[in-house]
Amino acid sequence: MMYSLQGFLYCNLLLSQGKYQEVLSRAEQTIEIARSENWLLDIALDHLSLGRAHLLHVLQECSQDFTRAKEHLNQAVDGLRQAGTQHELPRGLLARAEMYRAQGEFKQAQHDMDEAMTIAKRGGMGLHQADCHLEYARLYLTMGRNEDARKCLDTARGMVDEMGYHRRDSEVEELEAML
Repeated sequence: MMYSLQGFLYCNLLLSQGKYQEVLSRAEQTIEIARSENWLLDIALDHLSLGRAHLLHVLQECSQDFTRAKEHLNQAVDGLRQAGTQHELPRGLLARAEMYRAQGEFKQAQHDMDEAMTIAKRGGMGLHQADCHLEYARLYLTMGRNEDARKCLDTARGMVDEMGYHRRDSEVEELEAML
């Protein structure tokens, strides 16, 4: 059983494949290891994995119960702040912004995305910036602001191509089809 950053990255891969049940099972186990050692970053990353898994479950099952996702994502963001890991904080903020967008809480989503983008720009984190532009495109599309969504998608596409961040190619194509 992988834990710590490697476990988080593996859960991230599983979530990209839609395997939220496996992530729930793994992260529930690994968070206990992290808690027993008081590893703040690992606890926060496990909350992030759990929150994203619960969010994916809600979205795939067309449920409206975001309670568990919200609890874990809030704990993840708080934990990332406590751990002092600015370079990881955008992941938590973007995941929580996705949840807010899914709930129709656009102002909160915008706030988290703005903070994530500020951190990413200040730290020269190009991959996080590209992820922010993709989430902005999703938010604007959901709000019916297609022109703004197009601008963000074009920026994201350029960054993905320039950096070779091809893990996001399918997301770019999906957004392109929606526009």
